[in-house]
Amino acid sequence: MHSHENLVFLPDSPYSEWIIKRCEELFPHLNQYVLLVDELGQPTRLRYPDLLILKNNQLESLEKLHLQKPFKRIIVNYHTPFIGHFLECNKDKFGQTKVIWIIWSGDLYKHGKFLKRAYTPLTLTILPPKGRFKNIRQGIHHRMLQILGKPNQYTFEKSFSRFDMVGSFFEKDTIEAKEVLGVNAKWIRFAFLSLEELFAEKDLLKNPILGNKIMVGHSGSPENNHLDVFERLRELIPQNDRVVLSPLSYGNPKYLGFVKAKGKEWFGKNFESLEKFIPRETYYNKLSEVSVAIFNHKIQQAFGNILGLIFMGTKVFLNPENPVYIELVQAGIQVFDYSQMTKEDLDSPLSKETISRNRELMQQIFNEEKIRSFYKDIFLS
Repeated sequence: MHSHENLVFLPDSPYSEWIIKRCEELFPHLNQYVLLVDELGQPTRLRYPDLLILKNNQLESLEKLHLQKPFKRIIVNYHTPFIGHFLECNKDKFGQTKVIWIIWSGDLYKHGKFLKRAYTPLTLTILPPKGRFKNIRQGIHHRMLQILGKPNQYTFEKSFSRFDMVGSFFEKDTIEAKEVLGVNAKWIRFAFLSLEELFAEKDLLKNPILGNKIMVGHSGSPENNHLDVFERLRELIPQNDRVVLSPLSYGNPKYLGFVKAKGKEWFGKNFESLEKFIPRETYYNKLSEVSVAIFNHKIQQAFGNILGLIFMGTKVFLNPENPVYIELVQAGIQVFDYSQMTKEDLDSPLSKETISRNRELMQQIFNEEKIRSFYKDIFLS
């Protein structure tokens, strides 16, 4: 029988180590942390000594070991079908347990019902269509898994109704989770990293903007919707006198290759791609060559990149449908609507006063004290 108040699920992410560190500072020895992996024995990014590591399909062992005494809270960082199956199979054992979902972007947006909202028509012309027969095969497969009592898509869908609270910095995410996934939970504004954890502020201040490159997107994933931006830039700077920089170090291989080919075709020697992971300090040194950054995501992605660029003084354009755009504008931070972008916008840098004001507001929202208060709202709810 466990002696913990909270059961905390974490993904194998470097951010998870920051989360454990802060949780233990605020609520020491109250949390049982569980890391789910595909295979045991493989290296993980987490080094916490009391971390319980289980295979995704071995959550039943957690049921036997830990559910004799109810937890006060079950906190799910990055919801998966395996966790959903666990929640559904044990719903009668939770009693007064509060079940909390901390949205990590991918666990919301990679859901099939959301993905179609993420892409522009140009992006959809690149992506292979999902065939009707493939959908039927997958449906039959998941029905068989359901009959056998194994994790499946149908149980996963039901599990979204088990959440009592949802933690996210973005209100739009919680509204859409309710509309599309049936999440009927209380929203708690939450961010798990401070500015200093997202990036070293003092290091960014050493990187004045030195160039006039235009950054497009942050990866090779289709959610960046690169081609729309490339076409818009061709209209606004037909003389191709600005370098277009696109980080393409990961993502959908077919999409990535297509974006790289189009970038070279349309911008020639003025197209630059970053195709390998580089250390954070080197990455931000590279970004100091950028005066404009354009993120055409319709969904919340690249939040750390966006905040870092704003802090450096880069002029950032976002898709107006993006929850990041909505929240930053409401907070008074000056970012720009990509759909209204003009050549004059691209040519005119931010004023020193605007850069200073943006930094001030970011420090007010994402300082250490504020982040600690977000954690307290979750753990004391």
